[in-house]
Amino acid sequence: MSKSYHVTGKDFKGLTQKEIDEMAEDKDSLLHEYAEKSKVKREIKKKRREDK
Repeated sequence: MSKSYHVTGKDFKGLTQKEIDEMAEDKDSLLHEYAEKSKVKREIKKKRREDK
């Protein structure tokens, strides 16, 4: 079964810069999960292009 990410950009809407900075310091925050999601998506797209 694949790993599913349920974090979107909408989760950060309305947050202040201070709140986002606090999330950046916390390793278990949504911000880090969103970054991991973006990294995985880029890798998958790159692999799909190479396979063609």
